[in-house]
Amino acid sequence: MKKIFAFLIFGFLCFSGFCHKAQKQTEKLMPEAITQKWLEWEAAGEEDAQNRLEELAIEIKKAQPSDTIIYYFPEAKVIHDNLVNGIIKGDKQKIAENVGRWEILQKNLAELQLEQVYYSYRLLIFVIVVTVLMSLVFLILYLVTSKSRKESRAFTVQMIKAQEAERERISNELHDTVCQDLRVLQFQLEDEESVTLCKKIASDVRNTCYALTPSDLGEGLFEALISLCSVLKKQSGLEIIFSVQDEIKNNQAFKAFSKDKNLNIYRIVQEILTNAVKHSGAECISLLVRTFDDLRFKIIVSDGGKGFDLKEAFKKKKHFGLKNIQTRVEGLGGEVNYYTAEGEGTQVSVTLPY
Repeated sequence: MKKIFAFLIFGFLCFSGFCHKAQKQTEKLMPEAITQKWLEWEAAGEEDAQNRLEELAIEIKKAQPSDTIIYYFPEAKVIHDNLVNGIIKGDKQKIAENVGRWEILQKNLAELQLEQVYYSYRLLIFVIVVTVLMSLVFLILYLVTSKSRKESRAFTVQMIKAQEAERERISNELHDTVCQDLRVLQFQLEDEESVTLCKKIASDVRNTCYALTPSDLGEGLFEALISLCSVLKKQSGLEIIFSVQDEIKNNQAFKAFSKDKNLNIYRIVQEILTNAVKHSGAECISLLVRTFDDLRFKIIVSDGGKGFDLKEAFKKKKHFGLKNIQTRVEGLGGEVNYYTAEGEGTQVSVTLPY
């Protein structure tokens, strides 16, 4: 859409430029009063002849041809110089002869101006037609690509919903079957080492269930994020620092988010943190939630790890997580920005509306 606006602005500027040029070409480039003053001088009596001659001299002086006129009609300078000399010498014949040549020059100049005006307006119409056609082409392309993007986004949203439903099903299945069976097995085992192993497996399964469907998300997004940081810290051994600005903690709009919105925000943070834990190579990761303005807030995840090539990461098909983050953020009406370079760590900034 930005390209369409840029093209329309360019077309408007061209339109304005040609209009200005056409207007300038219709202006009188040479005064037409010389013939009239010469006739008045010819008809004047002896007493008034000198005054009329002075008026003719003034008109001739004002008729100094411009460089543009001389470019198209080089004889204009010659005719003007002859008129000036004729005035100085009082040579009526010379003045009359060059006034006649001046009239012919005026007609030729008028025809040239008219041709230039026609040419300018024909070119102007051509520019307008091309601008309109190109705008229509851009508009059609935008509508087609926009529809394609919407369909792709709708498909991704449906896939995410199906993913969440499947996660919940698997989580419930693990909790209701595997965890319960492990609990029964734990009481039946007599060997202490086997009991310890059984407890560890049960703990891992519970962590997996939590990762699939965070049970404490119903208590609030803060509580769920605190638990997420705690679980990831235990699993990875990395330092994960979570801090929330007081303005966010006390924001009623933040506390009133729907279940789906809380879940989407949780998944966004979970994906970003998991990527940092797995790929950054950092010893410490920070998660900050702070206000941005009255309508939006920010989630910032930073690490001092090895960083990565963002363009290459988005090109790779296996990096579905990054596209998943993008889709969830856009679905919430927000935007995500990555600040990273190889060897310089990574900061992911997510801006979301309340």
